[in-house]
Amino acid sequence: MSQIISRRVRSTAVAVLAGSAVAVFAGAGSAQADGDLHGAIAFSDSTGVVASAANYADAPSADNAAIGHCGHGDCRIILDFSNGCGAVAQGADGHIAVGWGPTQVEAENQARDFLGPSAPPFPDLGSASPRAATIALSTCTANAQ
Repeated sequence: MSQIISRRVRSTAVAVLAGSAVAVFAGAGSAQADGDLHGAIAFSDSTGVVASAANYADAPSADNAAIGHCGHGDCRIILDFSNGCGAVAQGADGHIAVGWGPTQVEAENQARDFLGPSAPPFPDLGSASPRAATIALSTCTANAQ
């Protein structure tokens, strides 16, 4: 069964630090492509919407589903992954980054690590101290570890 997730990140003034990324994970002995499951994460620069699709038989189908659920004309794929997980983290400054890995924890940690701590933009009613990035969205294929 295919999985779709869509969320809006807080800021529309974001930059994808990791650029367009492609990650492929294959378990030991998984030479046949017919068992692979694909996922994708799409992002809209104008609205800050991130959307994902997982458990598709091929990457183009996952891409099309993620872009469709993103729902805006400027949506673009920021991460493709197979047989694993993808995540989007957002820093306090509004920047986002993607991460991927064989598990959800690894994907989320990688996305957070790309950003590192960041301070919120001025003026901020809370503390101006740097904060760790938060996970805006993460998803895995059904055959992830």
